[in-house]
Amino acid sequence: MDRLRRRRITSQEPPPGPVDRAAYTRAGLPWFEHDDEAEDLSPAGLLKPARPVGDRLGADLDPWQQPAPGQVVR
Repeated sequence: MDRLRRRRITSQEPPPGPVDRAAYTRAGLPWFEHDDEAEDLSPAGLLKPARPVGDRLGADLDPWQQPAPGQVVR
């Protein structure tokens, strides 16, 4: 649903764009470690043409905020 349609249907402003890393960290949300050594699975069927978000938006690592101790879930 696009922003105008959402506003017409709900009478509310749409939420802001995607949350960046800094806002996520400031909110105290958990970060999850992942295994960098694990092998990727091949995409199946309809997912084959899907590309990572970073391919479209770029791999901008700023603004980076170090997560607080205890905020990384292992």
